[in-house]
Amino acid sequence: MIICRFQAPCRTFQWLAVLVFPLLSGIAHSEIIHLQTDSGLTINAEYLDTTSSASPILILHGFLQTRDFFTVRRIGNALHEAGYKVLLPNLSLGINNRRQSLACEAVHNHSMQQDTNEIALWVDWLYDQTDRPVTLIGHSAGSLNLVSYLDAYPDSPIEKSLLISLIAFLQGPVAKENAAERLRAEADLNRNGVRIERYRLAYCDYYATTAKNYLSYLAWDPHRTLKAISGMKIKPTIIFGGGDDRLGPDWKPQLQTHQADIVEIDGANHFFDHAYEFDLLDGIEKSL
Repeated sequence: MIICRFQAPCRTFQWLAVLVFPLLSGIAHSEIIHLQTDSGLTINAEYLDTTSSASPILILHGFLQTRDFFTVRRIGNALHEAGYKVLLPNLSLGINNRRQSLACEAVHNHSMQQDTNEIALWVDWLYDQTDRPVTLIGHSAGSLNLVSYLDAYPDSPIEKSLLISLIAFLQGPVAKENAAERLRAEADLNRNGVRIERYRLAYCDYYATTAKNYLSYLAWDPHRTLKAISGMKIKPTIIFGGGDDRLGPDWKPQLQTHQADIVEIDGANHFFDHAYEFDLLDGIEKSL
């Protein structure tokens, strides 16, 4: 189902008030939570607490970013001010207690499996904290991370999932990776899968990692992503910008054929910046 851009002036002005007068009550109820992974890494998340009994919300950032990326931070602050409990994790990306975004040129000691397992820790923590099933919201590659999590943990305590600007690897005009890069990585894996090599991934022309880690991300191509969505017990809501130029022309129609519920906001780009942030918040509010 496609819902084109909706107009909701009252809600828009409510969200505007939230953003102009931010977090007066939320500041007093914000804390940084630390957990430890099985490998010994410390991971962190910001928890914005309220007295609400609604489903708590976990919001995940995009590729190599943090919870302070503007699209994610705006959503988190607005939903908290609207009364929701919100958890904003930073994926570790292989770095102990990571707080900053990671450059393309860094050495990348992380994998999709590691990301997925960290999400599982945070979902379990949030469920234990609130005794309520969790709502998942992701942006861009963060949405793909959530698809991977839902595929790996089909019986997890999830209320619903909202996937904003969902994108798969090996898909779209911005993607630097391609079939030749995958073949080269597969050959590197057969030779020495733990040696650091230079690849290309997402928007990165220089992405240094092992073949094993690299292929863990490339495994989540459109085919695998669509298969995972088809197998979900609770179908996700996918929110796209009508002007998102990072998606291939076949991506939305393919998702529709796999029974995904699609909301399209006319004119918005991949990040829903400028005036479209209010339309995005309206779309999230409708879905919740």
